[in-house]
Amino acid sequence: MVRGTGASYHRGWLTRGTGDGGLDFVGRIDIGEGLSSTKLVVLGQAKCEKIDSPTGGVHIARTVARLRRGWVGAYVTTSFFSEPVQREVYEDQYPVLLLNGLSLANEVTKLKLASGLASTEDFLEHVDAGYEEQISNRRPEEVLWD
Repeated sequence: MVRGTGASYHRGWLTRGTGDGGLDFVGRIDIGEGLSSTKLVVLGQAKCEKIDSPTGGVHIARTVARLRRGWVGAYVTTSFFSEPVQREVYEDQYPVLLLNGLSLANEVTKLKLASGLASTEDFLEHVDAGYEEQISNRRPEEVLWD
């Protein structure tokens, strides 16, 4: 989903379900080329939430609180972001990408079609099958070295 924003995104790894400090994944965004380039750590949180209830600002604040200087947050929800939450992120200039349920559903559909799997259920089972091998206990900044 981050690649869809035009960023050069590189997947890192998933974090453990417990003791991860509220983080679910680590990635990297590369900006520029050659000597005019830099790499940014992306700390992500993903939540399966009710589709008829907006994501609360507390969840976004938890993600932002874990960011270090020059890092970017990403919050993925199966729900949506209320207008006050969107306004807060914008006005406080939080370096966080908000990825809502509609965007997530569209991305799952595109990936399912590209994979050639017959159904969304088959695609999700395929994703689940590779989940454990993507988990790592590495420190987030290690994604800069990959």
